[in-house]
Amino acid sequence: MADPAAGTVGDPVQRQRELLEQLGQVLQEELDTMLAGQPLQLSDLAARKGALCAELERLHASDPAAAPQLRALLQAVAEANARNGQVVAAMIRNTQGALDILRGAAGAAATYGPHGESARAVSRPLGSA
Repeated sequence: MADPAAGTVGDPVQRQRELLEQLGQVLQEELDTMLAGQPLQLSDLAARKGALCAELERLHASDPAAAPQLRALLQAVAEANARNGQVVAAMIRNTQGALDILRGAAGAAATYGPHGESARAVSRPLGSA
């Protein structure tokens, strides 16, 4: 990938647009990587996102008036980032659930006694079976 700082010189709005488009592509790659179950590639994508965001911040500081012209693209990138965050949260919940099953904690408070009180299920961890 080309260096994010090596873009066009002159029009800061156009450069910000290019950087936002690149950021959108990286976010899509991040989603594809997560859905493909390839977490080792995420650190490279995070570094690329960091470099793009740093350059965007630098350009915004030099020309904050450009933001309204880029509002739709900024919104799309923000939505993609939020979507990826939701995928990460779901993956964490799934992983935690799998760990709970392996540790024997799944369903520990999911059963109820005859009066509606929660009752602990008696089970032993799968690892000790």
